[in-house]
Amino acid sequence: MKSVFELAAADTTTTYTRGSALATHYALEPTVWLREILDAAKKRHFFAQFAYQAVVTPGNKSVIIPYRTAYMAPGDWQSSAGEGVATTFTSMGNLDGVEVIPADENYGIAISNRALRINALDLIRAARDELIYRAGDAVDIAVATQIGDATAAAASTRGAQTVYGGDARADSELATGDTLTVDMIADAKTKLQSKTCKYWNPSSPAAEGTSSATKNPWSSDAGEPFVFGIAPEQENVLLKDSQFVNAAEYGGREVIMNGEIGSYLGIKIFVAPNTESFAASATAPDGGGSTGAAGHRCLFFKARRAIALAWGQRPALRVFDYPRELERDLVLEMAYKAANVHNDAVVFVDVSDA
Repeated sequence: MKSVFELAAADTTTTYTRGSALATHYALEPTVWLREILDAAKKRHFFAQFAYQAVVTPGNKSVIIPYRTAYMAPGDWQSSAGEGVATTFTSMGNLDGVEVIPADENYGIAISNRALRINALDLIRAARDELIYRAGDAVDIAVATQIGDATAAAASTRGAQTVYGGDARADSELATGDTLTVDMIADAKTKLQSKTCKYWNPSSPAAEGTSSATKNPWSSDAGEPFVFGIAPEQENVLLKDSQFVNAAEYGGREVIMNGEIGSYLGIKIFVAPNTESFAASATAPDGGGSTGAAGHRCLFFKARRAIALAWGQRPALRVFDYPRELERDLVLEMAYKAANVHNDAVVFVDVSDA
């Protein structure tokens, strides 16, 4: 049985499709209308490609993604020795799971039959392109936002670590000149690889502390590399840094990820306009009050371990006539949810833009 989606907001009538008013012209001075649309710039979508993806099968509302919190430390093991002595068993309590419940997110464009009849452009194709683009953008923003909201490390808990630009100890201390450097990329890599978990207290900036909790010592590999998402402003800084330009690897036999500008220290660096930005004197991403300068929270993380993306309905686009309203409707249906898995597989790199 087919369903008709009743979507709020206005239909696309000739008021929207006729374009800007023209200057006065005359009947015997013909005008030629080109039938090709000159597109606006598109944000390209990158973060979702690095998420672990799962599908909620029909008949279920959620999916549980099992994960190992961390491999047991030497001190967790019980041992026994000696001939004829029973083995002492060790309790394995390091398995857990994240429940992800996809949420519906639907969009639509309704175009009147009259607008379709009297317009020189293929309005259905234009509307379809808008909806397809919106689907990719919405999912990419959701994944980027979720990574940026990973739980930060604290005095006794493992979590996301932070590298600040310049000598800042919190986003509130960022100033002009606290931009991205290649040394910060190396620092972020070390934080992911180390078992030592570092933390800051942005509300009371002081020296970086060492958590009593041990973190996962992540490693980068071809299938699940370390990746670093930056904004165009940070790409500008790197491309002017001779150390980066001379050492970065481009191309080669490795799989090139969407948006990748190069590999540095074995890290895939990609430029993503959906990287979280902040203005000067805005709410600080680290929770430490207001930001000291305009900048971005760049995201350094291990692919497929830091973030998961569950689909309840992959994007489905339907086009159908709606005679009662004398229109053609396009409806995009999807259901998805991004969720953090390993918070300690993330390093925030908070920097100013200039």
